[in-house]
Amino acid sequence: MRVTSETNARRSAGTGALDLRPARLGNVSFVALLVGMFVAIVAAFVFVLSAILIYERESAAREVGSVERAYENHKTALLTQIARYAASNAAYVNTDMAFSAEWVRSRFGRGLAIREGYDFVVILDRALEPAFSFRPETAASDLDLPAILTPQVVRMITSIRERYVDGLVTARNGDTYFTGSVADVSGVTEVMTGDRVAIVTAMAIFPDPGGIPMRRDLPMVLLAVKQIDAQALADMLASLSLSSLFLDTTIPRGMNGTPIRDSDGVALAYLTWDPMARASHIILTSAPVLAIALFVILLISLMILRRNTAAQQELERRKRDFIEAARHDGLTGLLRRDFFLAAADDLLDRPAAETGTLGVLYLDIDGLSQINDAFGHVVGDRLIQHVVSVLQTHCRSCDVIGRMGGDEIVLILCRRETPAALMRDVDTLARALNRQAMLEDHAIEVSCSLGVALRPEHGTRMPSLLRAADVALQRSRSDGRSRYKLFDTAMDEAIRERRRLRDGLRQALERDEFDLFYQPIVDARTGQVCHLEALLRWHHPERGLLAPGAFLDVAEETGLIDPIGSWVLQRAVHDACGWDGIGVSVNVCATQVSSGTLPQEVESLLAETGLAPSRLMLEITETVMMERSDSIDAVISRLSALGVSLAIDDFGTGYSSLSSLHHHRFQTLKIDRSFVGRLDTDPKAQAIIGSLVGLARTLDMTVVAEGVETEDQKAMLVNSGCQMLQGYLFSRPKPVLDLASEGFVRLVSRQEAGPEVSAGAPGRAQGRAPGGAPGDALAG
Repeated sequence: MRVTSETNARRSAGTGALDLRPARLGNVSFVALLVGMFVAIVAAFVFVLSAILIYERESAAREVGSVERAYENHKTALLTQIARYAASNAAYVNTDMAFSAEWVRSRFGRGLAIREGYDFVVILDRALEPAFSFRPETAASDLDLPAILTPQVVRMITSIRERYVDGLVTARNGDTYFTGSVADVSGVTEVMTGDRVAIVTAMAIFPDPGGIPMRRDLPMVLLAVKQIDAQALADMLASLSLSSLFLDTTIPRGMNGTPIRDSDGVALAYLTWDPMARASHIILTSAPVLAIALFVILLISLMILRRNTAAQQELERRKRDFIEAARHDGLTGLLRRDFFLAAADDLLDRPAAETGTLGVLYLDIDGLSQINDAFGHVVGDRLIQHVVSVLQTHCRSCDVIGRMGGDEIVLILCRRETPAALMRDVDTLARALNRQAMLEDHAIEVSCSLGVALRPEHGTRMPSLLRAADVALQRSRSDGRSRYKLFDTAMDEAIRERRRLRDGLRQALERDEFDLFYQPIVDARTGQVCHLEALLRWHHPERGLLAPGAFLDVAEETGLIDPIGSWVLQRAVHDACGWDGIGVSVNVCATQVSSGTLPQEVESLLAETGLAPSRLMLEITETVMMERSDSIDAVISRLSALGVSLAIDDFGTGYSSLSSLHHHRFQTLKIDRSFVGRLDTDPKAQAIIGSLVGLARTLDMTVVAEGVETEDQKAMLVNSGCQMLQGYLFSRPKPVLDLASEGFVRLVSRQEAGPEVSAGAPGRAQGRAPGGAPGDALAG
């Protein structure tokens, strides 16, 4: 790789010098000083090491106590778990009084073994013979009753049965009752099953809360076996301040541990972990290095005493290190911005015959911040290093690479024969970059966007070439990322137009340039209008009426989506107050739902306008359900509590799961227009819609089909069971006054309606205020 010259680097590092000349001391006093310093360092080392060893012993004792408590809590939790199954009137009646095989299999097989994750469940009768046993398919094949009934387990069962009999009392009326507690008739111990340790919990089956006849006899005993596996270790680790927890046959060197003993005190295995305090190990490991360092210090000190030139050489070495550190990025080793630009200027100053075809590449690592959030900054740094490694592998020795900061890297490719040859190298580079890579045991889909500018077509100096490459990079991002784009003048104009659109949006609310159009949602069989869906329009002062597709992404990019969304919600509710009974449907999206303020805003708006909550339907895009967070769950629950109808919009196009759909209990499911549009050409589309309708019917949801444009589509949708339809077949989005003139909605008088209804032109609506964020239907 090319770099800036040593002369420039030295000049940038400054010309100051450091005087390292030692004081003139006598040989005897200097040696005494060195010996005293050496002894002081050794004494301090021994003192610190002793203190650390004492602290580590105390820390290890605390860790052992914490792990033993966590293990005992784990066993107690298992006992509590099986108590819910063994201590019940139903369990006693269906096992001890009249054995029901099907009930026992359901409760103790499917319930206890499968649902609670036990590896082996058995019920022993009074003769200690298995009345029922169950081993899930996932359990070890060598896990059976003979392996479990060790002498320790048999003694534990015998003790439980004896305590059970001791707790039986016969009342005067002849009825028998159990007066003991759960602790009296339960126990837990450990056994070895093959090469693994298993926890065996046992409990007598007895009625709880009681009040039913009992026989005075030995009890039936429930045995539940769970091997100590990775999940059990993880559960215990969750309550500890340790970084790891393992199960070993011995305590490995350098680790702490505590034994797992059976009821006879025999150690079956050991719970081991990496100690939190390991400073002594580090210090002892570093002791040779420290000794060498002390020797080097002594040697250097003697050399300083005798030769002043050694100090000057050390000064020069440090200056070179400082220059190298200032020149190169610490993470990647690439040139830093200023040094890269200096090297680029040096390259551009050379004759074109020497540099050949030259191109500037502006590279951006897509989604680096999301990768940092998902996997940590270590993986993010490894991703940057991986990208640099790929670049260095595929670039020539004459090329220059520099890191501009963050996830942005700039390359200068030179000495290519033609622009076409250079673009072929760019294509090869992009293909090599945009591949999956294993980083810190994570499979990462690497995505890089590149912008390319050529000299002299797009500039002759770095500022103009960098700007052109940056513009091409922005186009690459907007076109879907993971690709490269060569700059052209049309890109520059597109960015200027986007900037003008952004500036216009900032003033659109202040200038009252937004308006709402409405599209009817009709009953599929009667054709009666049930709701009007609010769709945003912008009366642009220069470009005329704009649909949201022309500006919505710019609003999201600039954060203006929030005040626009609040305006839509308030305007739509105010307009609906002027209609005779028809509901209004308003879209909300992720930022509006996740903000947490939507329920308060809706509640306040309903109270202000007097609109019945049942007349307001909020459409939530399916992609919002991807984020199963407590805050989103709380927002949806509070909206439902207000009586507002909730619809999941564009269903089938996102990634929401059926569990999300069932969990949130939406009232309406809107089938995306992409399915409806294929009804005439794709036989599978009707089957898909039929499946969605069946799903909605199961969940007691109303189905709305969007994008209906033909009578044939309408007929197929009605036959599939869709209750409501929406599309151009019935009406295009229009101002509400136009819909009223066509008979879709009846307007009530101004005195009854309150706020003025939408008239289809800017400057006529009332009740506009900021907040919120619109959803998909804003693009209608």
